[in-house]
Amino acid sequence: MVLLLSFSAGLASMQPCAATPFEWEYTGNLKTARFHHTSTLLPDGRVLVVGGKDRSALASAELYDPATGTWSDTGSLNTARDSHTATLLPNGMVLVAGGRETIPGIGLASAELYDPATGTWSPTGSLNTGRVFHTATLLPNGMVLVAGGRESGGISLASAELYDPATGTWSPTGSLDTARVFNTETLLRNGKVLVTGGQDSRGFELASAELYDPTAGTWTATGSLNTARYDQTATLLPNGMVLVAGGNPDEIASAELYDPATGTWSLTGSLDAGRSDDVDTLLPNGMVLVADGNPFPLASAELYDPATGTWSLTGSLNAARKDHAVTLLPNGMVLVTGGARGYGKAPLASAELYDPGIVVSGRGSIDGQGDQATFEFHATQSDDRPTGSISFSDPAAGISITQTKVRTLTFNGNSADLGGTARLGDATRVTFSASVTDNSSDGSTDTFFITLSNGYSAGGTLITGDIRIY
Repeated sequence: MVLLLSFSAGLASMQPCAATPFEWEYTGNLKTARFHHTSTLLPDGRVLVVGGKDRSALASAELYDPATGTWSDTGSLNTARDSHTATLLPNGMVLVAGGRETIPGIGLASAELYDPATGTWSPTGSLNTGRVFHTATLLPNGMVLVAGGRESGGISLASAELYDPATGTWSPTGSLDTARVFNTETLLRNGKVLVTGGQDSRGFELASAELYDPTAGTWTATGSLNTARYDQTATLLPNGMVLVAGGNPDEIASAELYDPATGTWSLTGSLDAGRSDDVDTLLPNGMVLVADGNPFPLASAELYDPATGTWSLTGSLNAARKDHAVTLLPNGMVLVTGGARGYGKAPLASAELYDPGIVVSGRGSIDGQGDQATFEFHATQSDDRPTGSISFSDPAAGISITQTKVRTLTFNGNSADLGGTARLGDATRVTFSASVTDNSSDGSTDTFFITLSNGYSAGGTLITGDIRIY
């Protein structure tokens, strides 16, 4: 029995068109060219771009619709700002905090909330300390941690604050051991927050790293980076480790891995090209994409494979850019927006989409209903279009499926879900869903589950075989 997977939903790029796997293609232009802006994925799948600057700070905001590849205006900020933070709250609203209104400018203390339902902004409580180039992290308890950054006079900050969405207020929490700006901030699986590198108040790059404990409200030192750096990227990997790559000074090529279990760093493969001011994205297949940045002009992009600890070049962007923003879309594609052409250069209005060309495949056996059931499948997703085939047989249960149409194919790290409609051997129409996980290189802990709307279901850890998502 073979399930043929195909459907024809497309994603627009200027006009709707098919993307090419592992390549970048233009999509609709922003209405306002900008850099040092933020880009936030909303619960309904649209992307909110806020603020930034062209020759001065911007108050405007825009919405991107992946279904049409177009941008539309939405409500403007009450205060123009760039180099701020934007955080999606559990209630679906977006918190924008800090930034600067003039250049070089004093760090703003004001904060605002965006309501996607009305497309409007409303003021909320102000930070205790105005700041720019800071970091913000949504904690598991729903509060937002803001740390570090820079205040007036170019002084790096050690202070940190917590925003409570229930009250709309900020409260001080423990201060960093070392004041820093241009650092990274990463939420770990254990609920703690890792801060790495950055610049101190004298402008020197830092190798130190610190951990914030939300329960205690305190910071503690952890292992230091092998190479001091700022303007780097930091990505939480599916295995719980943190990948730090690139940065300044002088566009570093080296990369390191942080192990939360030991609190130590180890070197991993170096980037093909040293870079800073780039963007990073964890793809649904577990690989990490970094794109563009300095030294300018740099349009290249690279993929990091955690399984091998190596980087490989992928398709280059059509426009070299720095200080841009990146968003992973629900369909697995990557949206890059705006940016600058270089130091002191005009901002960009263009936006591009990267197609990671994800593949899921496997074969093996599981416990069926009364005996072993066997399966084999191979499916790919490119430009939001799944294609491929799957076979499944459970002789003891008398299950036979034909004329299948897959309507959904989604990925989340090491797991994938398929859903659609099919007909049984007696022509009865049913819906089906299949879920698979790629937990191990040898398949020993991989899983396969399938459920039909007629009540049939089977699945579990593989008895034989292997599943791969890449």
